Amino acid sequence: MGEDRRAGNNTPLLRQCFITAGVSLNIIGHGCVIGLAAVLIPALRKPESHIKATIAEESWIASIIGFALIMGNIIITPLMDILGRKKSHLLTIVPNMIGWFLLLMVNNVAGLITARFLQGVAMGMLGPLGSIIIGETTDPKNRGVFLTCVSLSLTIGVMTSHALGTYFTWQQTALMCSFITFGSLILIIFSPESPSWLISKGRYEKAREVFFWLRGEDEDQKNELENMLLAQKMVRKSSVEGQKLSLATKIKRFCSYLNLACRKPEFYKPITIMFLTYTMFQFAGINVISSYAMDIIHQVVGPDANAKFWMVALDIERLVCNILAVFCMKTMKRRMLLFSCGGLCIFSYLGKAAYVYAKGNDMLPYDGQWIPITLIGLYMFSLTVGISSVTFAISGEIFPLEYRGLGGGLGILGLSLNFFIAVKCFPMLTTGMGLPLTYCLYAGIVVACLSVIWFMLPETKDRTLQEIEDEFRGVTAADRKCVRPLNGNASGEMRRCSSHILY
Repeated sequence: MGEDRRAGNNTPLLRQCFITAGVSLNIIGHGCVIGLAAVLIPALRKPESHIKATIAEESWIASIIGFALIMGNIIITPLMDILGRKKSHLLTIVPNMIGWFLLLMVNNVAGLITARFLQGVAMGMLGPLGSIIIGETTDPKNRGVFLTCVSLSLTIGVMTSHALGTYFTWQQTALMCSFITFGSLILIIFSPESPSWLISKGRYEKAREVFFWLRGEDEDQKNELENMLLAQKMVRKSSVEGQKLSLATKIKRFCSYLNLACRKPEFYKPITIMFLTYTMFQFAGINVISSYAMDIIHQVVGPDANAKFWMVALDIERLVCNILAVFCMKTMKRRMLLFSCGGLCIFSYLGKAAYVYAKGNDMLPYDGQWIPITLIGLYMFSLTVGISSVTFAISGEIFPLEYRGLGGGLGILGLSLNFFIAVKCFPMLTTGMGLPLTYCLYAGIVVACLSVIWFMLPETKDRTLQEIEDEFRGVTAADRKCVRPLNGNASGEMRRCSSHILY
């Protein structure tokens, strides 16, 4: 790596693109898993299908991923700190690949649910890890764009499985999607370890080498690295790392550590923000419409609608909006984007609920397919441009390095648990209370989450991870300046010493 430091100015950007590509390709495979439900479930209903499923079993096939996500979160939370980001990333490939091949071999519903459970475990492992890897390896100026690739990749994956399922059987679709996951394995193998993790383990020289290889060596990058090193050295001085302790002592110390951490704003604030943001994300319905796309189109637009055509059309819109989201994340504040699109999502939910209710009760003065299609289009726009992109962006930005593994794992429980609840309950709610009331319920949950997030979420755009961490801690720029060495200021500014005793 050291011999490449004098390469052109674009070289660090290309290297960051390479790291992001490995994460993104893996996420595309997970998007294929989510989207496969919309292809698989209608195929199981056909008379010629060799596997038959009840309505309850269909909901389990679609929603078991959300339940499995929780196990994946639990598994990856300690591993990303113990093994490192790269090795943990490699481990996410294993259950996903097993799941793809198991789908090709099973001949009953239990086998399908087992295969999708394994894939859900892989998704749960990558959930907090993917955004953390991108957040730790990319430049703050471009970090929002790179983190938007998470939602963009999910969109591409969902669209891929929907498009393939339109022309091929679900088994053939599963086989082709498995090659995407295998391709990500190749990129991960040739990716370096995260410099932030190396710093947290005291491997400072290796961290410097990887950091400069990824980011270049201008003054801004040097200052950011020195701030990270200084902050972690202070943390390590007060830690007991490296001591040989009994298991009972380690458990006792961990409980004490967790108890102390829960009282720190830099720990509980990001977790609360992400739990609520992930809850809002799931009840905004991004995975609901991905899993039940054709059923929703038939209920909202009408039974005579060409559901397969509109499903793929919505996927194309989602892709275009994700590309637009990259530009929006580069130019707009995170908070503005999140709350404006959140408001549009609520309006779309209520609009669809009012339309379906009015149509079902013959209260429409005028009707046409363009009305529900426009509402669904606005809904997809709000989900993709703002809610999805900002959710995954801030998940890689707001956790302090000390708690990034633990906090990321706990925070994403909101995604996992609510994925299961939102997807599992949707068909039962629409059957029991109707689609209009179901949409109103989901809209109410989105409103409640956004109301709390409004008061808690700081602006993170164009700020370093250390600056965001300091804000949660209540550390100001002046406080950070006071702990720098007197000769550590590269700007040439004279530093004043308040004591005549120098150490």
